[in-house]
Amino acid sequence: MKHILVTTDFSEEAGSAFDYAKEQFKLSGNEQSKITLLKIIDVVPPADIKFEYGLAIQDKKGVLEKAYKQASEKIRQIAEQQFAGLPVETVVIKPKKSVYHEIIQFAKSSNVSLIVMSTHGRTGVKHFFLGSVAERVVRSSPCPVMIVPAKM
Repeated sequence: MKHILVTTDFSEEAGSAFDYAKEQFKLSGNEQSKITLLKIIDVVPPADIKFEYGLAIQDKKGVLEKAYKQASEKIRQIAEQQFAGLPVETVVIKPKKSVYHEIIQFAKSSNVSLIVMSTHGRTGVKHFFLGSVAERVVRSSPCPVMIVPAKM
């Protein structure tokens, strides 16, 4: 394993994948290996409202930039706390398409050897309506995918 990609959405469930990624890194025994911790900004909060010339204007770009800055700081903290002493890089992506599509594109363009991600454990109606990013990644991935169940 030369390049292990670990995805996170900052949920408690996503943290389940961190230990497995570290274990895979250790098992690889390759000094050239690295870990990438990836966050796709998947939910953009409602836009701030600015008033110009008496008109209310949504500042979607400003909100996206704020979300990007906050995600960048949080992912660096996770890297320092969870992956201390390991060659880890952090990446935050502003999506052009769906979350799973961005994960697949990143894996392809970065020559990823393994994707490690957790599930949220949704079943039934929630799974039907919210779908499963993990399931879609497995179906489209250019490399093996390790799915880690959410800690219960």
